[in-house]
Amino acid sequence: MGEQQQILTRFLMAPSQQYDASHKRRIDHHFTDDIDFKPAAVLIPLVPREQGFNVVLTRRAEHLKHHPGQIAFPGGRFEAPDIDLIATALRETYEETGIICQRNNVIGQLTPLATTSGYIVTPFISTISSSYNAKPDPGEVDAIFEVPLNYLLDPKNIKSHQFHLRGECHRVYAIPYNNYSIWGATAQMIKLLSNQIWEDKK
Repeated sequence: MGEQQQILTRFLMAPSQQYDASHKRRIDHHFTDDIDFKPAAVLIPLVPREQGFNVVLTRRAEHLKHHPGQIAFPGGRFEAPDIDLIATALRETYEETGIICQRNNVIGQLTPLATTSGYIVTPFISTISSSYNAKPDPGEVDAIFEVPLNYLLDPKNIKSHQFHLRGECHRVYAIPYNNYSIWGATAQMIKLLSNQIWEDKK
């Protein structure tokens, strides 16, 4: 079995993981009242390359209201025409990046993640064509790039940082890659996926 197939098999067979408890506390601190989180979805696009899977990431445009300049998976909020959150992830990916992904290439999802911007985001994992043609929407993103999946999942590359908020210690993650720093919700999702499927190569 090839490495790419092994990764997909581990993902499909591994039990679902939960995000750090400190993330839930941070969300609870951010919203003092009960909140009706708005549904959203992102796509984690896996591109088959000679050395293994790469992951497509975007850098959000600087003029955006939420998380300008941050590294993110393509995606966005649920809209009325979407039949479900998979449709949201596929539509938003195409609108932001021009990348076409078919529903039958979606292999599964991670645990939804609540964010401080008031969304509950469901990440979907999908394979896409290695010959995809990216056409970034400048109103949404200002860069599209690939990172090797094994680099993102390797715990050695996932840096943990602690800070105190209202007397409690919280943990956040960051993943440096070339001139990019991957953090926030995207790093949380990558950390969760790493916990779920990473295997040390000894």
